[in-house]
Formats: sequence, C-alpha cells, structure tokens
Amino acid sequence: MIWKKAHSPGTPEIQDSELVSPAQVTKVKEILLLFASAVQAAKIFPPHHRTVLNFASDLHAKLKDYLDRYYKLELGVEEKAFTFFGDKVYEDPHPVKSLPFFFFKDGMQTLYFYRGLSIEEVRAFLETIRKVSQLPPEEGDIVSALWEQDFPNIRYVAPDDFLETRIGVGKPPLEMRVDREEFSRGRIDLAPEDLEEIRTDALKERSREPMPGGEAIPALPEKFNLLLMPSDEKELEEIEALLLSSRKVSSEEEHQSLATELLCLEERKDQWPGLAAALKEMHHTALQKKDFGSASRLLISLHELRDAVFEENGEKAAFIDSLIVEMGQDSLLAELQDSLEWTRLQDTDSFLEYLSLLGPGAGRLAASLFEATVDPHLRQKILHILEAIGKKDSDALIMLAQDSKPSLTKEIIRLIGRLHEKKPLPFLAGFIRSQSKDIKLEAIRVLGQAGEEAADRILLGFLSDGDEAVRIAALQRLNTIHTSVLPYLLALTRNKAFKKKSLAEIKAVFDGLARSGSPEAGSVLKIYLQKCFWWSSPKKTEIACLAVAALSAMPDALAREALRKGSKAKSKKVRRACLEALSSFHREDSHSESGTRV
Repeated sequence: MIWKKAHSPGTPEIQDSELVSPAQVTKVKEILLLFASAVQAAKIFPPHHRTVLNFASDLHAKLKDYLDRYYKLELGVEEKAFTFFGDKVYEDPHPVKSLPFFFFKDGMQTLYFYRGLSIEEVRAFLETIRKVSQLPPEEGDIVSALWEQDFPNIRYVAPDDFLETRIGVGKPPLEMRVDREEFSRGRIDLAPEDLEEIRTDALKERSREPMPGGEAIPALPEKFNLLLMPSDEKELEEIEALLLSSRKVSSEEEHQSLATELLCLEERKDQWPGLAAALKEMHHTALQKKDFGSASRLLISLHELRDAVFEENGEKAAFIDSLIVEMGQDSLLAELQDSLEWTRLQDTDSFLEYLSLLGPGAGRLAASLFEATVDPHLRQKILHILEAIGKKDSDALIMLAQDSKPSLTKEIIRLIGRLHEKKPLPFLAGFIRSQSKDIKLEAIRVLGQAGEEAADRILLGFLSDGDEAVRIAALQRLNTIHTSVLPYLLALTRNKAFKKKSLAEIKAVFDGLARSGSPEAGSVLKIYLQKCFWWSSPKKTEIACLAVAALSAMPDALAREALRKGSKAKSKKVRRACLEALSSFHREDSHSESGTRV
C-alpha cells in the first residue's frame, strides 16, 4: 500500500477501536448519509444551485464538528459499504448508484478527511465526484481525478498494483499488431515478444518512481500474468459485470433514481419543493419526448417512496401524493390528448402503465384512447384504468361521461353503479334528457339494480321518453311496491291513450301492476279482462289475455274470481287463457297441501 498525495498536516490523534464510543459511530453514520445525499444532489443540479450549496454547507458543518474533536475521519472502502474501525456504517448493495462502489471500483481502499477541511474543498470534492460520475464507467476514474485535485485535507489509499496493472496509470500507449481477419473473431492473442515488451516497459516505468522513504522497489514477477491471482481474476469479472450493468442504465433513469432517493433522505421541509420541481421537470421532459416508459418509472419510484415513508413520516407521504397529483395536472397532458396519434402509438403497454400510475389526472387521456380504438382487449385494459380512477375519485370519472361518446359513457355508468351505491342516483337522473338511446338504457339498468324509491322516481321520468324501448325498459325495472310508483301506473291505465300503446308496452304496465300485489291493481286488470266478455276487437282480445297473464301472477281471491268469470267469456282465446291460469292455481294449491301433509 502507498499513500496517494501522502503528506501530514500535523500529528494525527491515535484512536483505538475499543475507545470508539457509540456517539462517535452515530456521528459518522450521519456524515455518510449526508454525504450520499450531497453527492446525489450534485449529480442532479448544477454546482451553484441552492440545493447543492445547502448540502455542501451542511456536510462541511458536520465534518468540521467531527474533525475538531477527533482530528481525522478514516473510512474503509468496500465494494458495497463504508466501514469505520472494521464495522459497516453505510451500505448500498446497488452497484449502479452505490457510493462505496463508486470509489471501490477504481482501487480505493481507505478515504481520509482531516481537521482544517474547508467549505471550498468540500464543494470541489463534490464537483469532482459529479464530473467523474458523468463519464462512461471505463473512462471515469475517481482516484486519478482526486490525484489531480491534490486536496490538502482529503486523502486516500490505493494499491500500487491495482493502479498500474489494472488501470494502467503512466503507461505509454502500446502499439499492437492486429490481424484484421482475426479481429472479427472478437479475440486478440499477443505474441510472446509482445508480452515481454509489456513486462519490460512496466518494469522500467516503475524504476523511475521511488517509493516514499527511499524503500527498494520489489521486482516484478517473471511472468506478467502472475500479477493477477485466481481470486483477483474472479473479483475482476464481478466488477466488469457490475460495470456492464451500469452501462445499461440511461442517464435519465439514473437522475430520476437519484432525485427520488434525495427526496427520501431529505428531512428539511424547505428543501422538498426544490426537489419536487426537479422531478416535475423530469416528468415534463419525458412527456415531451413521448417516453412513457421513463415517465412510468418516475411515477413508480414516487409511489414506492410514498409507501416507504407513510408510517414514519405522514407529512412527507402527503407531500409526495400532492406531487403525483400535480404531475397528473401537467399542462402537457392536455396537449398530448390532441397530438397523440393513437393508431400509431408504438409502446401501448408503457403508455397504459403510465396512465394507471397517474391516477385521476389520466382520465381524459384514457377516455380519448378508449374512443379511438375498437380493439376489445385494449378497451378492456383501459376500463381497468378507469375503474381504478373511479375508486379513488368518482367525480373525475363522472366528468368523462358525454352524450357524444355513448360507448364510453355506458361503461362509466356501469362502473359508477358498481363502485358507489349512492353516487349514481343524481348522476343517472341527468340522462333522462339524453339523446342517446344506449346511454338511457344503461342508466335504466343501473337504476333498476338500486332497489330504492329514489331510483324508482328517476325511472318514472323515463316513462315520458319518445322511444318506446326506453319506456318499456323503465317499466320493467320499476319496483312497484314503492308508494310513488303504483299511482302513476294506475293513472296510465285510465288514460284514453293507453289503449293505443303497443301490446309490448301495455304488457310492461300490466306486469308492473301485478308486481305491486295491490287490490287496486287487481281491480284495473279485472276491468280490462271484462271488456272483452261479449264482443271485442282483436287488440282488445290481446289486451285481455295480457290482463289474464298479469292476474295469474297475483295469488289473491280477487284475481281468482276475475279468472273464473273470464273462463266463460265469448272469446275462445280469452277462455283458454283463464282456464290455464286457474289450472296453474289448482296445481300450486295441491302441491302446497301435499307438502303440508308430509
């Protein structure tokens, strides 16, 4: 091991691991958490941004407080953690964004901070990390970058062999003879003389640089490849695999991840709006590019962060919720609704995932896509999104219902009726004057499921509709046990225009009277049966048969008496209908008596 830029500003205070107090360890952990947050802020914002400057000031204050008391801070650098006197005080297993791995991959083993550290050094240190992190993994080298900066109170230790053999610091470019035909195979084998030249050049280069203290330089092994032991080769493979994975992460995704983690770590409320502004800008940029995959990843991160902090910090969770809502109100969403060509949308799955994460703000976009497509599978996926919106905010779903969009409005009526027991009634009443027959029929169906008198009063409004199918549907859905319904039906039958209605509509009225089971209803049905006793037109005969069918559904003495008289009517068709109804009554009575005897 050697010290890089090794010179001592003073005599360090010797510390024993057994003398390290829990309070000291706590201070170190706080410093590292703040250090990680400061680095993340430096990667997202420009150097003179208020957020970066605030983090740098806070980090310097904590380091100064620690160094004034303990003189130096010595941190061990491992692949996934920083250590303090052998104990892990900060861990991050994710190789792409791990701060320990950022230093470890370039050979650093120990990082030191000394008393006298200035705010300018801290800012420059963070800026150096930012610049190196923006370079490709194979080009960025934090060890070399820190060497060039020559910070007086920030030092590090790295092994010589790692620097010289793995990184190649100080080596002149090698001229290699390459067979172009063999080059396409993806492998280059060096000749023995080439290997010897590499070994000789490396040895000469090392001989020019004396070690501190005038110590002798150990000779290199005879074979150059012995510098890497089997265990080192395995370690190198792991590092290369991690670097390869990091190359697959886009800069946009990395910035999103850093910003959300920064919001997670930040406890100062006054810093939240600045971070939220950065996240909203990332979201807006993704929408401009129509990169819905990136927008989805950002929202997923925010949802996960909200869930993670909900129990410990309800105020921050509420802030994140409001941020998601603001993203759903992005003015660009309205522009997207007009500019997106749905039929040419390439990544439909990412777009649908984005809408599902956006919440109520996605309603209009989802509605537009539903109307633009005839694909039943795609429509079903959109309906799942609309259903989720309705569960959170039924008003946002109701606002999407329009007469000009009957297919969509029918589905919204169905969803509202299923999700909210009370909400549909005033909503559905608005469709009495709708111009769409399909919408009115769906509203009637949902009203009929309510089983409430208030729903029946709304259904009565549909009985004045100009379309017979709508009136019949409303009559069939009426629950005539309610006091407000029966008088209306009785008044209908007394109207002279009633006989001019179609047989289907008359049947619907008679069936409604029968469902009421009231004596008044039985009397009206008896009257319509008796009108064809002596002479009647074919329609009167059909009406009488409809009255018979309704009376047969009313098991009371009044109905039976009317059917007995009807069985003597002059019309053969009416007599047969009455006799069949009476036979049905007798069978029911016999079955009832048999059941009683058993």
